[in-house]
Amino acid sequence: MTLRTFKNILTELERSAYVSGEAIRLRTNIDNQGEEEVRLFIKLVQYVEYFIERGVSGVTKEIDHLVLEYKGEAIPPCSSTKWDSGQELILPVVPPSLVGLCRLLQIYYVLKVGLDFEKSGEGLQMHFPLTVATVPFRIPNSKQESAIHYSVASSHVEGGMYVGPEFLLGQVYDGTSVRPEPVILYRPLYVCVNQH
Repeated sequence: MTLRTFKNILTELERSAYVSGEAIRLRTNIDNQGEEEVRLFIKLVQYVEYFIERGVSGVTKEIDHLVLEYKGEAIPPCSSTKWDSGQELILPVVPPSLVGLCRLLQIYYVLKVGLDFEKSGEGLQMHFPLTVATVPFRIPNSKQESAIHYSVASSHVEGGMYVGPEFLLGQVYDGTSVRPEPVILYRPLYVCVNQH
C-alpha cells in the first residue's frame, strides 16, 4: 500500500509594498494530493525590535503582533483549487516599516502563507517580507490617484495599543460619579488610503 502525501502550494504576491488601507493582492494555487484535508492560512505579523545601548553589547528585545489573519475553506484530498485575495486582505492602519533608520527601534512585517493540515497542524509555510509604505502605489501615466487620509493605528499592534500618561489630560476622580474617560492630547497618525 502506497501512502500519498504530495501537497503543493504556489503563491504569487502582486507587490511587496502596501500602504495601510490597501488590499494585499495574493494569488495561490493549491494541489492537495494527500490523504487529509488542508486549509490555506495567511498571517501578517508585525515584528518590533528595541535596542538599548548598555555597556559594550547593549540589550535587545523583540516582540511580535498578529496584524491580520485569514483561514480558507477546506480543500479535500485529491483535489486542487485556486484562490485570489481580491479585496479580502485589507491592511489595517499600522506604523510604516522602520528598518535601518533608527538606532533604538526597528519595525518590519512578514506575510506568512501556508497550509494547515487537518490532523498534523501547520506546514508548508512561505514567508514574504512586506513593506508598509507611506506613499501609495501609482501606475505611471495614470490619472487615477488614491485619496490619502491619516488615522491612528489599530489597537492590537505596536503604535496603537498604548498611550503614555504624558499624552493624557489628567482628571481628578471624586468617587461620586462615573470615572471620566481619559482625554488624549496626542496620538501618532499614520498614512492610509481609501479603497475605490
